[in-house]
Amino acid sequence: MVPFVTTSISGISQSLYKALYRVHVAHLRDHAPDESLARLAAMDPERVKVPDTDEGRRLRTALRHLRTARNLHA
Repeated sequence: MVPFVTTSISGISQSLYKALYRVHVAHLRDHAPDESLARLAAMDPERVKVPDTDEGRRLRTALRHLRTARNLHA
């Protein structure tokens, strides 16, 4: 997540960037990331715009796992 919120990487959707940034800020401020993680987990990992790089593929995989975990606990 950090490479996508601390540097300017093109090829990422604005909604995904905002969701990642909210999780990042919650972490930095020692706040519970529950709400920001819920927003991130609600995104469809197949539809968000992610660069076709190793980092982008890892991010998409993480989003898939996050969404799967959310659906298991729902």
